[in-house]
Amino acid sequence: MKHLMKGLAVATALLAAAPGCGSDDNSSSALGNIDSLVILQRPKRNDGGDIFQYTSYIPGARLVKLEPPTADGTITALCCDKAGPEYANIDINSYDISFDAKSIVFAGKLSASTTYGLFLLDIASGGVTQLMTDPGRDYVSPIFLPDNKIMFTTNNVVEPGAPQHQDEYERGVTTQVGTIGIDGTHEELGPRNLSHRTAPSLASDGRVIFTQWDHLGPENAGHLMFMNTDMQELREAFGKEGTSPSNSTLKAQEIAPGRFVGIATSRNRTINAGALIDIRLGTPSTDDAGNVRADASMSEAHATYRLLTPDVPMDNEPSSSTIGRYYDAYPVDQKDQPTLLVSWADGTVESSSLEAAGIAANFGVYLYDSVAQQRRPILDDPDMWDIFPRPLQARSAPNATNSATDASLGGEMLIGSMNAYNSSLHTFTPGEIYGVRVMEGFSGEEGFGRQFGTPRFEGHANLGVAKLASDGSWLAKIPPNVPVHVQAVDNYGMSIFNEPVWFSGRAGESRVCGGCHEDRAKTTVINPGITQAFSIGPTEMYGSVPRANRQSTDFSRDKIMGVAWDKTLQPIFTAKCASCHNGVAGPANPSYTISNPTTGENVTWTFDLSDKPVTLAVGTTMLTTYSASYLSMAGPDMEEIEKGGLMLSGDFKVYMNPEDAHGSIVSQILNPVQQFPTQDMTKRAFTTNPHAAAKGFADLTADEYYAITLAADMGVNFYSRENNPHNN
Repeated sequence: MKHLMKGLAVATALLAAAPGCGSDDNSSSALGNIDSLVILQRPKRNDGGDIFQYTSYIPGARLVKLEPPTADGTITALCCDKAGPEYANIDINSYDISFDAKSIVFAGKLSASTTYGLFLLDIASGGVTQLMTDPGRDYVSPIFLPDNKIMFTTNNVVEPGAPQHQDEYERGVTTQVGTIGIDGTHEELGPRNLSHRTAPSLASDGRVIFTQWDHLGPENAGHLMFMNTDMQELREAFGKEGTSPSNSTLKAQEIAPGRFVGIATSRNRTINAGALIDIRLGTPSTDDAGNVRADASMSEAHATYRLLTPDVPMDNEPSSSTIGRYYDAYPVDQKDQPTLLVSWADGTVESSSLEAAGIAANFGVYLYDSVAQQRRPILDDPDMWDIFPRPLQARSAPNATNSATDASLGGEMLIGSMNAYNSSLHTFTPGEIYGVRVMEGFSGEEGFGRQFGTPRFEGHANLGVAKLASDGSWLAKIPPNVPVHVQAVDNYGMSIFNEPVWFSGRAGESRVCGGCHEDRAKTTVINPGITQAFSIGPTEMYGSVPRANRQSTDFSRDKIMGVAWDKTLQPIFTAKCASCHNGVAGPANPSYTISNPTTGENVTWTFDLSDKPVTLAVGTTMLTTYSASYLSMAGPDMEEIEKGGLMLSGDFKVYMNPEDAHGSIVSQILNPVQQFPTQDMTKRAFTTNPHAAAKGFADLTADEYYAITLAADMGVNFYSRENNPHNN
């Protein structure tokens, strides 16, 4: 009881001084028939990473039971004092209670030199069994599934011979989903996202909701996704279409079918904490008992939310005294304004501010009344994070949600759409789409530094273009378990519209949509019942080719995969451009200046398509270490320009736009030729006079035009697998 009484003293002092909080303790009546709670206690820490990092280790974590679930209840240690001396220094990442409330699965790390593994706790005896997983990999965020399975996230790799992806900023090894039997057998790894997947939670319809980090150029956020229990049928749930009030939403827990409570926050610096939001994935209605439910049109496009903690910041600014941030929430009822079990910390809950002050956030467990916006204290040990309060009671298991796989795909994945012109994100002109380009994504695990290029797009490999049938349908067979995204392209091979997210699927899975990001609440009907693409058959796109071989030495239109700037584009510039565009200031080579208005430091850049290496910096702000031609086409790192408080003056232009070859100056000047269905040098994308003809130099070949177009549409990167020194 020592920690409990000490924690209560702190909580009472906070509540007495905090507006919006109540000091009366009637949490027992509000919790109804909940007799006890399980709570995870972790030693306090100040993780400076983002919401997806998982490797923080400080020994001394434990699982406790609080009975009754009130501030004066009795604390009983559940784990791991009875499990043996090897558990003396354990840290516990997260946990879940079984459907019959007799066991707990948790992710634990026994020492600083081990990884996080999966453990089963028998609540009655206190005995702990470790499941047999890869000891060299981390396994975290476990939850129980129907059919005696456990889902987890892990940095293990499903694709043979491939390294796991690394995230876009901290370059942490990403976590992906997997399942295993409760007896430790039949481990399966799910398809990979380019970035992390975290915090899975089981919904009553049998699907799993989780947070996915989406990064593709300017897209850099954590969104809620659904998947089936067999890790197929991944679908967006909340946030991707501008539905969220914050950069990221995480730790979703179901309040009622189609309704979830989640943490709204920034991706980084917030210690995994933020405001509470009530998410509704359909048009709300109320039943006779007063419970809110969602109708049959549930989809992200129809999603709404209610902010339950209006004073709590949802960005990464420091929170203020008495406001703080919420680490997690669990619904106690289904009321329109629900009662929640929460973990909350007062004051500044922002990593850099805490680090500067030499302190750590202190999360305690409270009962939150969203009507009165009041917290009632339950447990707050000032030396620990008291998090993830969960009722220790049996619950019904939903049906497993499994999807059929197609053995005829031979381990590949089938993707496509019934009519690419059917889109909720873009209006296409009839006949303008030639086909759909499919691109694989990869990251720093391929052996590069922290960036692939100044626009900060991740690595791309072109898998090919699937031609649209006359009814707008298309199909392609691609490698399974890898992140891909697609673009609708015209006859000149230039992107008309870019799907702004990555997606992935398992071997044998079919992901055929109604359109190009069509309205998810509508059904696509085709007549006579089968698309022309199914009659014709899918386009083969390296579906059975291993990762190491998904790169090209032939840069012709049909074989080019990665656009290695120094190997693919520089020979073109050197042979046909650099004699005029040589860095000598003049009409052919405009100049601009980057300056620091505070210090007066500046550097001038003149257009140059040569291959000379360039190190460009203003003071301590490094802008590029790429070649002259790359800096001239891609421009400097604009994020570094902004962070450094720098200014641009003079004739500044970016000549190659990421994912927008059609709108790029270089395309409009060169005037590319037709690529599809056949290459035709007599047909040009624009009505302007081609640069080669106007200046009297040898024209580019059709393949060279396509390489430049592809470089733009795949993010204007300098690096690809083809110029990775580890692959050569």
